[in-house]
Amino acid sequence: MIKPSDIASRIKNALPDISIPTLGREVKLPVYVIHNSLDSEDYFFIFDFEQFVEQTRAGVFVRPALTVWSGRSDFRRSLFARQFRESFAREFDIARAQLAHSDKKPRGWFGFLSGTFLELRGANLSAFLANLVLLVATSAGTKVLSHILPKSWLSGKSDTSKLEESIEATQSKVDVALENIQIRLHEELYNHAYRDGGRGKRAQLEYDAWPLPGYVRQHLNDGASGAWW
Repeated sequence: MIKPSDIASRIKNALPDISIPTLGREVKLPVYVIHNSLDSEDYFFIFDFEQFVEQTRAGVFVRPALTVWSGRSDFRRSLFARQFRESFAREFDIARAQLAHSDKKPRGWFGFLSGTFLELRGANLSAFLANLVLLVATSAGTKVLSHILPKSWLSGKSDTSKLEESIEATQSKVDVALENIQIRLHEELYNHAYRDGGRGKRAQLEYDAWPLPGYVRQHLNDGASGAWW
């Protein structure tokens, strides 16, 4: 099994050329994997963006710390990684759009690079920034990535082409990290996942985990990913 330190090293070494900002304090970014049925591949995500968004609203480049809670972990990691990344990017884009229409100009992670790429579609820029946030959030708490774009950034291509290449490059690194991220098993999510019968192994459940937040319980049966903040 790949060690978290090896993942962080592989990610960092693969992406040279533009420095990311100096990061402030660590902010937890909990994610809850909610199973709709007994099918191990049938699940959705609830993202808790609240602290992360509030710090960004204040113009702070925080160090996001990703924690993934689930009721089971016997799903395909490659599929999980892609779905997680795509869902996160959608929710990030929604949060960025809402901040853009607020009284305060988006700063921090949600405003990073915006002035540089004003001519680009917001969705592209949001996808790029969401990938960057996930790279930092999955760096296993070791060294923060110091560079984010491939060498082709300096090759004279259009800004749109450069950004598309950057998104593609970071996506593969995010997927590697997410495939190997720790899945923490929560008893309440376990009971929800197996509510229709059958039981999985309980040995890895974290019995001392805090109870699920009220908003998570409220949306256990929604069936669709979302950020409730």
